[in-house]
Amino acid sequence: MASLTPMHRRAPILPSLLSAALVVLAGATFAACGGSSKNAEPTVTAKNGEVTVEAFDIHFNVGEIKASPGPLKVTLDNKGAIEHDFKINNTDLHLKANGGKTVSGTVTLEKGTYDFECTVPGHAGQGMKGTVVVS
Repeated sequence: MASLTPMHRRAPILPSLLSAALVVLAGATFAACGGSSKNAEPTVTAKNGEVTVEAFDIHFNVGEIKASPGPLKVTLDNKGAIEHDFKINNTDLHLKANGGKTVSGTVTLEKGTYDFECTVPGHAGQGMKGTVVVS
């Protein structure tokens, strides 16, 4: 009579490694996308009281504008295909430009920090916003 010995089956290693890799990649993705509320776009300093902001689908080329107190001429150059605008909150400056168009406006700013954004629905939420620091 033959004796039956229980066989121990090993768990396949490949699915475990794939699961671990997915967890690591997911963590890296979330850290890159949502790890900070600070805008990733560069800081630009106004020269001679003027600054140009380029709008793309869907971001500005600047996250922070540094300016001196007094008049600031802002040029919005819409390089995107759809309409974008540029509004400095708590001021009268609100520029609107269709795709491929450029508009300018001037606002007088006192020392302080002002938020700016594209007010087209959903655009600020996707990162089309930043700050103007006047000092």
